[in-house]
Amino acid sequence: MTDTTDTGGTARARRRGRRIAVRCVWAVVLLAPPVVLWVMGAADAAQHKSPTDWVGNHRAKVALENAALLIAGLPAAGAVAGALAGALRRPPRTGLWAATGAVLGALALWVFGAWTVVTALRNFRIVF
Repeated sequence: MTDTTDTGGTARARRRGRRIAVRCVWAVVLLAPPVVLWVMGAADAAQHKSPTDWVGNHRAKVALENAALLIAGLPAAGAVAGALAGALRRPPRTGLWAATGAVLGALALWVFGAWTVVTALRNFRIVF
């Protein structure tokens, strides 16, 4: 098939492929700072592990596990929900909707992080 006889189907498929790639790149860009912060927190917890404070070590480990679950889970849940919603459409657009769901999951992670910071600052008190 030459470009002169192309009915537009391959051009649409290429545009859709580019949109999927752009959304996947956005998801990775949005996830990079939380992943870097998690790695820095894990390295800090490993360096400052107390030989006597097992409760503090356990709390640090649980906090890191919960953060890892959020960082990996929210975008993955968004991608799964998007893929399911895209599969129900006619014509199905599973890939595009899954990539959109991953971006929305990464944005939800940022909203949750901002809410956590605001809540922590609201409860911050200086006592003299």
